[in-house]
Amino acid sequence: MESVVVEILNMGLTATWVVLAVLAVRALCHKAPKALMVCLWALVGLRLVSPFIPESILSLIPSGKIVSPEILLAERPSIHTGVTMLNSTVNPIISEHLSPDYSISSVPAPGVSANPMQILAFVASLVWIAGMVIMFAYSLSSYLWLRHKVKVSMCYRDNIYFCDSIATPFVFGIVKPRIYLPSGMEEAQTECVIAHEMSHLKRKDHWWKTIAFFLLSVYWFHPLLWISYLLFSRDIERACDERVVRKMEPESRKNYAEALVSCSLQKRRMLACPLACGEVGVKNRVKSVLNYKKPAFWIVAVTVVAGVAIAVCFLTNPLSESKMPDQNADPYDNVSVIENKDGSMTRKGERYGSGEVDFIMLPPDYEETVGLDGYRYCTDEEGLYVFIWQLAEGSYSCCVKEKTEQGYTTSELWSMKSVGLEWARAVVESSGYAKEEITIVPFSMPYSSYLNIEAAEDPQGYREKLEEVFWGE
Repeated sequence: MESVVVEILNMGLTATWVVLAVLAVRALCHKAPKALMVCLWALVGLRLVSPFIPESILSLIPSGKIVSPEILLAERPSIHTGVTMLNSTVNPIISEHLSPDYSISSVPAPGVSANPMQILAFVASLVWIAGMVIMFAYSLSSYLWLRHKVKVSMCYRDNIYFCDSIATPFVFGIVKPRIYLPSGMEEAQTECVIAHEMSHLKRKDHWWKTIAFFLLSVYWFHPLLWISYLLFSRDIERACDERVVRKMEPESRKNYAEALVSCSLQKRRMLACPLACGEVGVKNRVKSVLNYKKPAFWIVAVTVVAGVAIAVCFLTNPLSESKMPDQNADPYDNVSVIENKDGSMTRKGERYGSGEVDFIMLPPDYEETVGLDGYRYCTDEEGLYVFIWQLAEGSYSCCVKEKTEQGYTTSELWSMKSVGLEWARAVVESSGYAKEEITIVPFSMPYSSYLNIEAAEDPQGYREKLEEVFWGE
């Protein structure tokens, strides 16, 4: 269940960009037909229900996977928003408060409690389920309450009914929807209201609103989606108004506006049911009806182009960055070859401490190997490696490994668990090894969005800096 929560969270967070884009278009193109605005809200729904999103070079989504599923087991939890400044601010806080205790063997020490991130994810899953249950229970109770209210009603014609116990007209039902009108409405207003409610049925708004509320129930924790649902409900009402009044004469529009005002004055709890299409945002709708003008062609064209742009740029994820180096490049450049005592060939690297150590050991077919599994951090000496990498300016992550002849491949180290500097120092101090037996190794994680210019310009100086940082010198 925790992995499901992570996936839902990712889908909700990435949908934020679509919502912001739609809100921007809605504000800039406020004179565009509201039917087009409803189509723009449909793009938000598509993003929320699509677990598999195509990748595109045109995507403006900073990150398609903000919270990685591996965060539940990570020793150093972090998020990857695609915004470096945000990562630099949030990740140190997350890592500091949600990192589990650590030992050299990457196994929690005796007496250590469960991973804080797993506990948090479990609690979050329970809260998420509870929220959905409340939303669905509210919807069901409202539906049953409204169904009871209209149980005694009189058929006017076709699927149109008059009911004494309601105060405002609405469409009710999903499979066989009906139009319910309050008894005692004036004849002129009745025809206007019926035209509006019939427009809802022709546009299938009773389906779309049900789907929208279902998505809101799943993503109830997202505040922007509550705003989206409210604006979507208003847009479908105004879209129906435009559909009805665009063929009306000015006098008929005035009667239509009076009908809206009359219904709003009598409005009570009918709109509490999210599955019913009732009157909302009446004040702005009256102004729109009385001042209705056919939208200019350029406004319609701009809105359509904006919708296409949103679909292309926000319904796709950015291209995945390759975690492997250029396969056409020689991964063993600038490293000399030596022959070991057993006859095997080893790439010799420099130990930045005392003495020398073989950092990279090649497999027998090293001449044909270009993959990173050919790299091995290995030595026959005793001691510890302290791998250090940066995820943000001034923020360091570490992993402590025993030195072995077998060594560690680069791909293995990419998946190693991490701790902060304080934990790493504590592990080193409790290991019993002398300082000379500890090797500080600058490292680079492929998932890090931090651009380490200092390490690229002066590798030796950067290594010395890391040694000073780690030893507190």
